[in-house]
Amino acid sequence: MAKIEVKNVYKIFGTDPIDILPQVKEGATKEQILEDTGHTVGLDNVSISVEEGETFVCMGLSGSGKSTLIRHLNRLIDPTEGEIIVNDTNVMQLSEKELIEFRKHEMSMVFQRFGLFPHKTVMQNIAYGLEIQGMELNERNKIAMVQIESVGLQGFENQYPSQLSGGMQQRVGLARALATNPGILLMDEAFSALDPLIRSDMQKQLLELQSELKKTIFFITHDLDESL
Repeated sequence: MAKIEVKNVYKIFGTDPIDILPQVKEGATKEQILEDTGHTVGLDNVSISVEEGETFVCMGLSGSGKSTLIRHLNRLIDPTEGEIIVNDTNVMQLSEKELIEFRKHEMSMVFQRFGLFPHKTVMQNIAYGLEIQGMELNERNKIAMVQIESVGLQGFENQYPSQLSGGMQQRVGLARALATNPGILLMDEAFSALDPLIRSDMQKQLLELQSELKKTIFFITHDLDESL
């Protein structure tokens, strides 16, 4: 059974995307749409299926719509048309309250630029999702500590992001994403800002964690070597 299904998704950025949609469906190019209407085509009839426990890699050039696509899965961006199905639930039909709960429990995201809170310690950053869920302090710190150890950051739990290297900051981001125990992990160019050696280490660590945790991973990259 598919964990994630994207069905015939279109995304057009601009003031009147619905009015422009027929032109896209009729085969007008991205360049034509931009020149004639001032609208930008982000996604054009995208359909994919990701199985539970699969590591799904989406590779493409910068500007090809990869980050736009991954942000549809948790509705950080809504499609102009199409369906997003996660665990047999049509995400587009969720109420605002249901969407908040969905984001808290079903999936976590690791961003390219780390996305850490500069005023929070490593421990506090990693435990943040659990705090949002309403978990008691001692319990969330226990879980956060397990994740700190899983990414090799023991001893740094009281440090702040500014005191860490880029690779260490991304380990915090990965640990934070795993702390809430989501079924789905979204990785948006998560390692692309790191230097090659650190990136290789992070890739190996992700594969090791995946072999143990069996998460469904949606991995965005522009790097052919990384995708392989």
